[in-house]
Amino acid sequence: MNETYARKARLIDDISSIEQYRPILEKDDFQSDEPHWRRISKNTISLFQVLIDQDLSDLVKVLEHYPRYVEWVCEHFRYAYSYSENAADVNAASRLLFMGETYFSKQFVRNVVRKLPKFEEMSLEELGQFAVQIEECHHDWHPIITNHCCDSLTESIAKRGLHPLQRIALIRPIAAIKRQETYEYDAEDRDAVLDIPYMT
Repeated sequence: MNETYARKARLIDDISSIEQYRPILEKDDFQSDEPHWRRISKNTISLFQVLIDQDLSDLVKVLEHYPRYVEWVCEHFRYAYSYSENAADVNAASRLLFMGETYFSKQFVRNVVRKLPKFEEMSLEELGQFAVQIEECHHDWHPIITNHCCDSLTESIAKRGLHPLQRIALIRPIAAIKRQETYEYDAEDRDAVLDIPYMT
């Protein structure tokens, strides 16, 4: 399928799922030249806090229809962690990173990664299923997502004290995936340790 056509089809499908948010977004008096917190209305701020809190699926659908908010969300996301147990949908997290590349900060990327599913909470069967998902989807995922998922899956399996053959079987789907050089978000600097969850 032609990628342009596929994207248009997805956007048309997404319209119905974001219709509930349209009244807030259409009423927002977006001020692109204002400082971050003054750029959008309080109702729109509250909406994006809710969307960030969820699994990111609706968030990326909204941003694809209203790209003017991408920069605002990436900046806001820097402070938006640890107040929700809702894990991110991996595909949505990947789309958010692709959209936000121009506005990357270490804390934004770190907080997106923090919302990904926790491998230590998965059963062996779930780990095996996720390994297959990584194998099938990694070409479409942002390299940060692929790197994190491969590293975390490998680490989680190594910590479980499994029989070597069982470890090999679980890792096999991702064994050929090469780690990609991408944005370094672990370096220690002011932004990397800016853990201020004041949005709660």
